[in-house]
Amino acid sequence: MQPEAKFQPEGHHESQLIESLEPDQLVAAVAKPLPRLKLSRPVRIALWAVRIFVLIISALVVYTFIVKLME
Repeated sequence: MQPEAKFQPEGHHESQLIESLEPDQLVAAVAKPLPRLKLSRPVRIALWAVRIFVLIISALVVYTFIVKLME
């Protein structure tokens, strides 16, 4: 397979090019997996902080729900 060139004719937007594909071409184009995004260290740390924050808040919500059920 050859790597796809990033060719975009002048005056055409990507959405117009996608709309002009046949259904099977569209399915093939959309089914291609995207490569992993390379994130900087601060961004990865921030995302892990958000994950930990969500877990803590979820635990607090479950705890509060159980305590209110016991009343």
